[in-house]
Amino acid sequence: MSPATTKRPVSGMTVEPARKERVMEKVGAGAAVMEPINCPCCKQPVAAPTLEIVVDRYDVTPLQARILGAVWRGKGMPVQTERIFDAMYVDDADGGPSPTRMYAAFKVALCHLRTRLEGSGIGIENVGYRQGYRLVMPGEIAPARRS
Repeated sequence: MSPATTKRPVSGMTVEPARKERVMEKVGAGAAVMEPINCPCCKQPVAAPTLEIVVDRYDVTPLQARILGAVWRGKGMPVQTERIFDAMYVDDADGGPSPTRMYAAFKVALCHLRTRLEGSGIGIENVGYRQGYRLVMPGEIAPARRS
């Protein structure tokens, strides 16, 4: 690969097709297959895991669980970032830190959450600028995007 193809694409640049496929697989858009998850109670395989089973299986931290829960409740539809912030700081009487710090904490927690869920087939996808995030499950076909 030349140094030009290893750089991160800038707005307006095209992404090489092989890299785009790797990114789509990592996000979990349609190609990912979920590894079998057993119920923590009865130890039987679960076809459609619940939020609690996913949190338990992948050792998700409480903050990450709040983020995943907010996106999970969206059922594949876009969830605005402000709603995720509300879920993150639901127990804080002051509503949480400043918006700048809140966003920074969210991005770090989201990165760690995506790492924990890697290989599970479950992903959180950025829908678009100021449109929020959505849950992506295995076998799901990504919706068409507006141009």
